[in-house]
Amino acid sequence: MRTVYLLLAVLLASCLRAQESGVLRVEPAEITKEVTVDNLEENFEDVTSVVVTNNSGRSIQLVRQSVRRSQPAAWSYRAMDRLSRTTPYVMTASEQETGRFIPLAPGQSATFYVVLQPDGVAGSGSTELRFSDQTVPGATLATARVSTVVRQRAAPVNAAQQQELPNRAPTTAVRLYPNPATERFFVETPRGTTIGRIELTNTLGRQMMSFDGPADGSGYDIRKLPDGLYLVSIYDSSGKKIKTLRLLHREFGA
Repeated sequence: MRTVYLLLAVLLASCLRAQESGVLRVEPAEITKEVTVDNLEENFEDVTSVVVTNNSGRSIQLVRQSVRRSQPAAWSYRAMDRLSRTTPYVMTASEQETGRFIPLAPGQSATFYVVLQPDGVAGSGSTELRFSDQTVPGATLATARVSTVVRQRAAPVNAAQQQELPNRAPTTAVRLYPNPATERFFVETPRGTTIGRIELTNTLGRQMMSFDGPADGSGYDIRKLPDGLYLVSIYDSSGKKIKTLRLLHREFGA
């Protein structure tokens, strides 16, 4: 009889583990990126998004843990969390540090933005996000791995390119502010550079807003834009992309 109970207990534990293994769906779970840039500046950032969906029939308290993997000492991977709602909620840095959980109802998803800051250093590295349920301590339900290779494009070698290079506006002088922004933002460019177009896309590549020409004194209006993380591509008057920067939009700027 004891043997029967033992077998039943093993089968029950196996069933529970099988159920838990399918609680979360991570898309994509394995990400490998190769990024080549003209100017690997200290403020260069690369953003990757990961969507986690609750596949179970119960609500869970989603907790995310970042695990540092092999990478240059100067590199920093950061994760930002956003619920997939009409007006998404972005966790503050203090909330992330205290381990606040994200409540996920059955079928609900949460978006995680992994931001790499290589601090001007080329190389390769990776990070891992482990997802668990706060009510089930010690059990990792799903994992996402992000591996990145960052290269700096070789300097021009022909005479025409070498003559053109000194006339380029330094991209390090391009910035946007305030960040985070609530109602509008401004773009600052080097003297002699005229903005031709501004494009805002989400981290999935969908264009959300665009502006033609330089802004007036009131800046670029983003009041109709849902809260979240966006990529701002800045083009000069000739149509050439000057720089792409990250912008966090929050309704109350918290």
